[in-house]
Amino acid sequence: MFDAIKYFTRMTEMNKLCQQEKFKPVVISNTDNLEGLLEEYRENDRFIAIADTNTENLSSDDGTYAFTKRRAFTVMILSAYNYPDMEDRQRQLDLCREVFKQFVTRIIRDKYTYDEQMVQFETQSIPNSELGRYYLSGMTGLYFTLYTREPIDLEYNKEEWNG
Repeated sequence: MFDAIKYFTRMTEMNKLCQQEKFKPVVISNTDNLEGLLEEYRENDRFIAIADTNTENLSSDDGTYAFTKRRAFTVMILSAYNYPDMEDRQRQLDLCREVFKQFVTRIIRDKYTYDEQMVQFETQSIPNSELGRYYLSGMTGLYFTLYTREPIDLEYNKEEWNG
């Protein structure tokens, strides 16, 4: 099973721009619950925040055989700026955009390795949204979603049922 936390943490640690600019990988519950980031905020000002929850969907072409699990993983790329300096905000947002671009190039490269492990990255579309000016006071950035598909074994077991 694909481990998004491990994957994006390693990606952050391997990326030269993330290392140069001191982006810190942290785990959050979702884009509305940032406790992992808040714990690190006093000592760090740039983050790759990986959500530890995801949205799933089971599907099959005919509804009876060959089910796959489609999962959506959300990652935030955040950088602090000198509030209310909007020029600095723009520089930090541009930095986050560049990190995102580099992450996407790595995802595309890794797609073929994960295909061999029966994990499909949906690279035809990687939705992303930039954060509004007032999302977090003094922070800017964006978030994106990587969708994956993995086969899942669904087998009825009568021992699990009464009747």
